Amino acid sequence: KPGDLVFFNTTRSQFSHVGIFIGENRFVHSPRTGKAITIASMDDGYWRARYDGARRISLKK
Repeated sequence: KPGDLVFFNTTRSQFSHVGIFIGENRFVHSPRTGKAITIASMDDGYWRARYDGARRISLKK
């Protein structure tokens, strides 16, 4: 669901990278410190192989 946090294992440690799901199987993330925010596809082989799960953040009112 849009707004969910999506987690990836990019350095052989759990949850080493995080993005925000925006729908249509895409997410926004910063590739590394100092780089521009980009949109990536969850279908991309690199991200699919490193996907570690997702969490929905609930803000209480």
